Formats: sequence, structure tokens, C-alpha cells
Amino acid sequence: MRLILLFLFIIISIVHPLDVKAEDGALYKKKKTFYVSGRFLYSPDGERVVLRGINNMNVVSDKTGEKSFPEIAKTGANVVRIMWMRWGGNGDKLDVLIGNCIKNKMIPLIELHDATGKWEMLDSCVNFWVRPDVKKVIRKYQKYLLLNIANEAGNGKVTLDEFGKKYAALVQRMRDAGINIPLMIDAANWGRNEEYLLANAKYLLQQDPQHNLLFSWHIWDSGIAGTRIQSAIDRSVQLDIPFVIGEFAPMEVKCKCCIPYKYILHYSQQKDISWLAWSWGPGNSDCAQMDMTKTLSFETLYDWGLEVATTDPYSIKNTAIRPKIFTVE
Repeated sequence: MRLILLFLFIIISIVHPLDVKAEDGALYKKKKTFYVSGRFLYSPDGERVVLRGINNMNVVSDKTGEKSFPEIAKTGANVVRIMWMRWGGNGDKLDVLIGNCIKNKMIPLIELHDATGKWEMLDSCVNFWVRPDVKKVIRKYQKYLLLNIANEAGNGKVTLDEFGKKYAALVQRMRDAGINIPLMIDAANWGRNEEYLLANAKYLLQQDPQHNLLFSWHIWDSGIAGTRIQSAIDRSVQLDIPFVIGEFAPMEVKCKCCIPYKYILHYSQQKDISWLAWSWGPGNSDCAQMDMTKTLSFETLYDWGLEVATTDPYSIKNTAIRPKIFTVE
């Protein structure tokens, strides 16, 4: 009888792997991709991950990442939001770029910049992601990869209802194409209006067959009050949605001042909110002071970029934790 029971236990364990305890005590089954649960992102091994990283304009500055990624890695960043555009290249180009980010032990968060402010370009972005050559790369790196559907699609004329319905349909299309990794959705109005996310996140998570979405607010309103930042973060916590501050700098386009970046670092750390600074640089023609570096090198970090990357108590260096899937493999 004992032998029979042992045999049955082995068979059940193979067919239905036992739940494993994550660091926070939650039970999970080992997965093939990153995933969200409640308001947090988790690695395939069930490790909670708070993103701390940098945006990088690879499509115009370093198409392979061979120069910039090793330098960004010196900050301790656990993620790079990789700016790409359809003209930048096909799946083969993405394969090299994403592979180099992973080689430097950082999560690649790939995004398409073509639809910035252009709601009508959203479908074109999804057309790119579901191309066979691109899907092949996504599946190859799915254990490590996050995907931002489109950068800042839509101006302020997009309605909240239109935003939710359109993204629900696009997410379904990507899932039908076999893309199962976490998908990030930017707010409309050039990423600035958090209401698009706070009003639609619950609905979109329900509509997604994978329930695997991240919602990204870009803080680009000069003179923005700390109370608005706090309110948006607090509401996302109350809603229990995976909310990310996907872009910020000390000032916005034309160097209009100012954005309280130190407060963003501090309050995000207090509430375990993910963030990514814009951008590694150089190359911000709209305002050179958005650049974190003088060149692509770590040694040329300066001013706010140096603070955000290394010297502030809530900097990347002092708060970022790389997932164990990068450090033990």
C-alpha cells in the first residue's frame, strides 16, 4: 500500500507541481514569464520585483545596446525601458538588443515610440508586435521580458471609455497571437493623464485573459504638485493595481521647470512603486537637461542624473534589487 501511495504522489507531483512559497508568503506555481498579482510584479520564480531603472533611446543612440547597457548596469538598475521604432529594424535587430540587456542582468522593457501622441497609430504598433519574426523573439526571451505596447499613444481628446475599449481589444489581439508576457499600457495625453489608468485598470485587467498588465504614468507636467503625485500613487494602492511611473525628469519639453523628482523617488520608495527615469542620454533635443549623462558612459553621470542613479538615498543604486533569475543563473 505504501508503495502505491508513493507512486501516486509522484505522478500527481509531475502532473500538478506543488505550490511553492514566495518571499512574501504567497503560494505560486513557477511560471514561464513575469506576472502581476494585485499591485505587484513578480518574477517567474515568484519573487516580488519593484522596478528601478532608466529609459534609453537605443533606436537613435545604440541599436545593439553593447555600449550603453554595460554602463547603465553599473548603476545597479534592474530594468531598462528600451526605446524602439518600427523603422529601427526587424526581429533580428530586437534579438540582439534584448539579448544584450539580459546579458547585463537587467529586465528589458521594450517599447515602440511610433504612436507618441497619436491614437491612430496604436494598431500599427500592435501589427509590429504580432509579426512572426518579432513574436519569435518575444517567445525566445519571454522569461525575462516586459513589453510596453506603445509610448504615450493619444492626446487629451481620447475619452476614458474609448481608451479602455481600445486597449482591451488590442490586448486580446496580442494574447490571441500567443504573447503572454506582461504588457504595459501608457496613459494617453502624451502619458501625462493618470486618470486614463486609474479609471480603466481594473476593467482592463479583467478583460485580459492573462490578467497580466502594468499601467504607466509619465510625469511631465512642470509645476506639478507633490499632492497630485501622492494622490495618484495612493489611489493606485487602494485600487490594488500595478502602477508604474514610467518617465520623469527635473523638467519637461523646452526645459519648463520644474518636476519634483526627489519627491517621486521618496514617495515611490515609501509605497513600493516602480519607476524609470528619462533618460540615460545624451540626445534629448527638446531639453538637454533631461539627459542623465554627457555621453553613454557611467562616469559622465551628472546633476539630477547622478542623484537618481547613485547619490540620492532613494536612488537606483540604493534601492534596486535584481531578480534572482539574473543573479543565480
